[in-house]
Amino acid sequence: MERRRRGWGAFTALVAVGLTALVTGAMPDPAAAAGVTLTIDGRGNGHGIGMSQWGAYGYAADHGWTAGQILDRYYGGTVAGTTDVTSMTVRLMALDDQQTALVHDRGQIVLDGVSGGPWRSVVVREVAQRSYTAWARTDVSVCPAAADPLTGWTIVATGLTSVTARPSTDTSGSADYADLIGVCEPSGMVRSYRGAIRAVNGTDGENRTVSEVPLEQYLRPIVASEMSASWATKASQALQAQAIAARSFGLAEKRYSYAKTCDLVCQRYPGAAWRSSVTAAYTRVEQTSVDTAVQATAGIVRRVGSASGPIALTMFSSSSGGWTAASTLPFPAVQDDGDDTAANPHHRWTVTVDTGVIERSWPTIGTYTGITNVQRSGQGEWGGRVITLTVTGTVGSVNLSGDTFRRAIGLRSNWFDIRGASTPVPPNVPGSPCGSRNAPPVTGVQAASPAAQFTPAVPVRLVDTRDGTGTEAAPLRGGCTLVVRPSVPVGTTAVAVNFVTVDSVAQGYLAAYPCGIERPFTSIVQSRPGSVVSGSAIVPLGADGSFCVFSSITTSVVIDLTGSYSPTGTSRFEPIVSQRRFDSRSGRILPAGTVVRVHTRGFGAGGADTTAASITIHALDAAAAGFITAWPCDATRPWASSANVNALESSTNGADVAVSAATGEVCLFLSAPMHLAVDMNGWFGPSATTDFHAVVPFRLADSRIGLGIGPRLAAGATRRMQVASAGGLPGAGTVRAVAAQFTSVAPARTGYVTVHPCLAATPAVSMLRFPTMTNVATLANAPTSATGEWCVVSNAATDLVVDVSGWFG
Repeated sequence: MERRRRGWGAFTALVAVGLTALVTGAMPDPAAAAGVTLTIDGRGNGHGIGMSQWGAYGYAADHGWTAGQILDRYYGGTVAGTTDVTSMTVRLMALDDQQTALVHDRGQIVLDGVSGGPWRSVVVREVAQRSYTAWARTDVSVCPAAADPLTGWTIVATGLTSVTARPSTDTSGSADYADLIGVCEPSGMVRSYRGAIRAVNGTDGENRTVSEVPLEQYLRPIVASEMSASWATKASQALQAQAIAARSFGLAEKRYSYAKTCDLVCQRYPGAAWRSSVTAAYTRVEQTSVDTAVQATAGIVRRVGSASGPIALTMFSSSSGGWTAASTLPFPAVQDDGDDTAANPHHRWTVTVDTGVIERSWPTIGTYTGITNVQRSGQGEWGGRVITLTVTGTVGSVNLSGDTFRRAIGLRSNWFDIRGASTPVPPNVPGSPCGSRNAPPVTGVQAASPAAQFTPAVPVRLVDTRDGTGTEAAPLRGGCTLVVRPSVPVGTTAVAVNFVTVDSVAQGYLAAYPCGIERPFTSIVQSRPGSVVSGSAIVPLGADGSFCVFSSITTSVVIDLTGSYSPTGTSRFEPIVSQRRFDSRSGRILPAGTVVRVHTRGFGAGGADTTAASITIHALDAAAAGFITAWPCDATRPWASSANVNALESSTNGADVAVSAATGEVCLFLSAPMHLAVDMNGWFGPSATTDFHAVVPFRLADSRIGLGIGPRLAAGATRRMQVASAGGLPGAGTVRAVAAQFTSVAPARTGYVTVHPCLAATPAVSMLRFPTMTNVATLANAPTSATGEWCVVSNAATDLVVDVSGWFG
């Protein structure tokens, strides 16, 4: 009963917390390894995020829990709420880029805005880009193939940008499936759907068929497909929990411009009934006991934080194995006692795998010899879920995620162990997986920070886990927290720092926050294996002057200090509309070793007494992997990096950089051949007009769940976003700029994001660059409009996450 992935793709690079362990299979020598059978023990079935469906059954049947108790357990950080949304739109994936062919047993199909009818059969075909023609007939119910000529059909509409078909009367609640509209699939199957069916284009011109259905009617086949109706006898509360989770997930997903969700890889939505042909008998999907659970929870959803918060993306899977999986969603991983119910066939399992399967899956390794370097979640038996591993053979090795390995080999989940393997605690970690790198105790909430000014500094290295600067000489392990105590004046409220991740074992993220509080649900750097990734941040300090750095995966971490904020600081901040101050792309690529001098004063924006500049550094079209160092030109170049870039890629990083006292210049050193562009977003100096107010980092926007910015950004479209008065920030009359981390998630292609104070024309600059399907984060001190808004535009489709650490006003 493996469950399909639920809204999983946007989160794969923001994986669960982990700790490092070493796993080496007890394999013979390479010559003897061919044909070896591995015995693998495992737990759970599916991705494990959120509710375990078998766990819900166990809690209801064995422990007597209510649906509310079940959901509280799995979705911590969310509460029960309600919704006034009454309909759902669903992409029918079997009809992608196909015609939309419809039948109705009683000849009651009508088309919105089209005269005539009703008809017994309708076919809608896209005859030109975004131009649909509809054919109909009244004499017979028939499903023509896409290539069939429509002889005997009548054209009833042409030149439509979309076509919506429905029964002539509202039969969406009818108990008779002959009252419902039937959709002809290419396989010959006919599915009956409640509500209407629409043929429409997506933002990129893709041809799609969509079911528009009343929300509660949508849930009837969903819950019947996700859980067994027989569970109603012992675990009716599990069915109710599933109904609420499915309702919340569908409303929160907002996956497409034309539909909220889909019917196969989102939630299983097979329609109300199906038949093998237009003449066959109906097979019902909906079940009476399930309908009862849906009706009992009508309108109830889970919301993040409070009953007025955004609807939670309540992912679920078949079985957790005893621990749910961590993710970047608001609810944490939890121990799952309900999953250990006697009826659950997936709580524990054992399989055998011939190593030939591994060799065929990754032929570059040669003959299989072992699996090493496993990164685990740290929760449950064997150290928890496998986050990353290395498969080794006689001629090579491959680094894989636990999910990639388990799908290729056919395992039920990424929580598994090779029998006979050992998992010793690494020798340099005494006593616990994190050793001394544990988050300090929570002592309370962070007090409000007073107004502060900036004191710029020549970059100085605070931490380098590679050589032991500021910490022990060992990588920061996944799930562990590094405490950093910068040498700054007493009363400092926040520090400007640049973070770099090196030799990351997997895709993951860093989070930075004031020590002494619960770690907030935010991130600053998106780390990648095989890449050096940098990201600046303004990090508030805890009551004892420290800040904490959490990593979701094992990685080396470098931290450089570029300045501090305190009530006795030397410079206030002046936000400006971003302007480009340097761009080398009109000439030849700059050679390695180049030093570029960028003026920050004048040009109608920089003050005459500028002491530091808020800049965005673009490393473009790098011929080799390298870095950029930014520093005041009247100082010796420090051993620090302000931006890092991979070969043949481009990257961006924000930085608050001190300028030379006499000329107001910033110098930028290039370690590799590349182009360089520099944008200025504001300046610091005695004559500037705003102070900085540090706040506990919080998530202002997340397009994956529709928080603060709406659904996923479409290429070229401008999205308005309210900033002032949001998340506890002051109103538009007070806030003039906000310091925020902008993170692209799963972009469709290489591109960039521009943020501006809703000007008439979008400035020709960018704050964030990203490669295809790669999560990237950048800091920006972005000014707001007079009404406290940002306008955000991306030249490629992407999800966007925005985390705030302070405001200027």
